[in-house]
Amino acid sequence: MQLANQALATNKEAKFEFNEIFFSITDFDSKIITGNDVFIRISGYTKQELIGSFHNIVRHPDMPRIIFRTLWDYLKADKPIVTYVKNRVKNGEYYWVLAAVFPLNDRYVSIRIKPNTKIFTAVKELYFKLLMIESMDDIEASGDMISSLLADLGYCDYDHFMSDALLQELQSRQALLSDTYHREDDLDSLPPVMKNLKSVHSYSKALMNEYDHWFEKIEMFSSIKSIFEEKGTSLRYLARDIVLLSLNASVSSYKIAHGGETFGVLARDIRNNAKDNDTLISNIHELVNKVSDSLSSMVFSIASMRLQIEMVTNFIEEISCKNSDMQMNEMNENVCDLIVLITEYASKMKILQNGLDTQISESLTHFDQLEQQMMYLGYIQVYGFIEAAASQGESVRFKVIFSQLKTLVAQISQEIDEMQKSGKRFYSENRQLMEKSKGIDMLLNSLKAEMMMIKTMEIE
Repeated sequence: MQLANQALATNKEAKFEFNEIFFSITDFDSKIITGNDVFIRISGYTKQELIGSFHNIVRHPDMPRIIFRTLWDYLKADKPIVTYVKNRVKNGEYYWVLAAVFPLNDRYVSIRIKPNTKIFTAVKELYFKLLMIESMDDIEASGDMISSLLADLGYCDYDHFMSDALLQELQSRQALLSDTYHREDDLDSLPPVMKNLKSVHSYSKALMNEYDHWFEKIEMFSSIKSIFEEKGTSLRYLARDIVLLSLNASVSSYKIAHGGETFGVLARDIRNNAKDNDTLISNIHELVNKVSDSLSSMVFSIASMRLQIEMVTNFIEEISCKNSDMQMNEMNENVCDLIVLITEYASKMKILQNGLDTQISESLTHFDQLEQQMMYLGYIQVYGFIEAAASQGESVRFKVIFSQLKTLVAQISQEIDEMQKSGKRFYSENRQLMEKSKGIDMLLNSLKAEMMMIKTMEIE
């Protein structure tokens, strides 16, 4: 009977609500140092059973091994990672999480929420395929397959996948909990010794409101990324078309017995201009790739910050409840770890934003230079077309060449115009966000001050 109940439990999902959020902190060997009450409750283990145990105590056999290898590859490279994980409760039940794991000094902080998106649905099928591969072959075959499976979902690599997964899950979570309010009034009953936690809660809530504004701007970051990538690639193809056209013009000028000198000069001007354009567009393409990487990192950082701030806010609300069995020193230490995590990522995000400001400004300068190049090429095209129209015989073929050149100039000019407009709009809005971030800096400094007060209390 007991075995039957255990077998039944393995197919039963444990209670984990969408409004819940939990964390655990491990050392570099994956031994659990601490975790909040929600983590302990959902795991089904006692706190004494969890602390000091390896985190795989909650690992579910349905998880592909390649996912954990990927996780450790990121963490050992000192990079955060986001992944979907199916965990096992002590009684055999299961629960799914989206886990965001962040390296922090000599430990890892893992924050988990309940997933609820189409990506999650697709991932469950992807994991099933990986498990089938691992059951028939070794883990290397699973590693080779994961990139292909992610590509089928529309992701060029794991970085792209995890950034989109975190963003969509947070947006879905925000929509589900839009009418949920934090229990701020409960904090009035905190004893005097916990007054610093009440201040931290107040600042973290204010920070969460600030980053909600940033979160709303994520669409802007994603949009400029798509536009720059699409137009940057298009410019490269168009630039090469002009190079080929210039070569065709040069060859055609040699075949003209009389009057070929004029077309030879025009062909040389097109070729020289095309060479300069190709170099300039190559520089733009390289810069666009940097901007794209920075924008991807920015989106991931904003989403990560939003998750971290929500965690510290909810954690303080959780420990304010009278039924929390966490000791004061442990509470304070956990709060301090979460604050350090927030401040570190805020610093990284500020560096990213300043870098984006420089990159977009540089891009706009390149766009202006390319625009001038196109204007000059347009003059060549008009003059050449007039010459071809006035000439007779073999020079007629230049009408076709200069007509094609006109089309290419118009296409490049249109791409430049769209990139300029998008770039200028983003540059302006990014500057506004940078100006508003001064208020965030003040809140972060207040959080740091409260953290130092908490640490002083621990020493005393």
